[in-house]
Amino acid sequence: MNQIPLDTKGKERATDDALFLERLEIVFKRSLADLQAFAEREECSFDDVRRRIAEWHCKYLFEASSGASQVSVQDRMHSILRSTSQNLESLEGIADLHSFFLVVNPHDPADEGFLGGTLLGREFWRGYRNCGVVGARAFKAHCVKALETQNRHTVAPYPPDSSLVQKKGPASELKKEVYAAVRNALRAASGNRTAEMKWTNHARLDTFGVTLVGWPTGVPMQNPSTLSVAQNTQVLEGLNNGTMYFMRLGETPVHDMPATPAPGSADYSQVHEDPGAFDDSADISWAYQEQGESSPSQSDLRATAQTPAAIYPSQTLISASDDSAEALRMLPSSTFGSEEPPNTSRKRRREETYIRR
Repeated sequence: MNQIPLDTKGKERATDDALFLERLEIVFKRSLADLQAFAEREECSFDDVRRRIAEWHCKYLFEASSGASQVSVQDRMHSILRSTSQNLESLEGIADLHSFFLVVNPHDPADEGFLGGTLLGREFWRGYRNCGVVGARAFKAHCVKALETQNRHTVAPYPPDSSLVQKKGPASELKKEVYAAVRNALRAASGNRTAEMKWTNHARLDTFGVTLVGWPTGVPMQNPSTLSVAQNTQVLEGLNNGTMYFMRLGETPVHDMPATPAPGSADYSQVHEDPGAFDDSADISWAYQEQGESSPSQSDLRATAQTPAAIYPSQTLISASDDSAEALRMLPSSTFGSEEPPNTSRKRRREETYIRR
């Protein structure tokens, strides 16, 4: 497992670190004294000398950062991990906080993980039961399995992968898969990361705010350990093809939701019928408005309704329900916006007056 090269003896290494910093400080002070003596010999300002030294150091830092682009991705990741671990060690010195972290790469079979953090935290991980290298390998295997499951659901959630249901293997593997699949589906539906399946009493699932729909007929409500291979296969198939699923309380099951009527059917026409199409209060004033004139009076409408068809051969029928609209059942086509010669309305009124006489 990759880690910062530190001595496994905690107290001795901590003492060595303190002595190292003390020796480094002595060298730094000695260098400052040499620089001050150099400035006196050269008859120049000591601040100018220190500024030149700082410029050289900044140049070194900038050149190192510019060359980092040519470093491989693996080296860059390792550098970030080391920097994070050093920051945690600095946090220990500032606030006396201890920590550790473990990083694995599930895409690299040769990767053994990276353990960082403070010395006390790393030693705790190495010495704890089932941790250390064994724990890092177990964590990596868990990440690999989770990554495979995520890719399977992301690439082709429907239909399910038939190889998962039809694969031949020991019955114990099938039971483990049923346990894991049902547990994951329950936790995803309920939002509770610690929810567990109530195999013998599905009604108790209401404690998590969900209910189970579509449990296979003929399969008893028992743990997968007591079910046969065929029964476990039915449960897994139902979960994968969507016939068995968890649903939040108060929601409508998928098979009980009303289907959308097909276009052209009687149900579709009833759903999409305009409720105001035959409303008695519908406004039909557009039917008799003429360009540049106001609406005709009620007497003119009655006279128009009594005009013989011989006078107006071109007629249009209008569907209406109220009395005023019934009088407009037969109107000239010119009423709907066709071109008329000037003074047509005046001539029409004279004809209507003649008819009434």
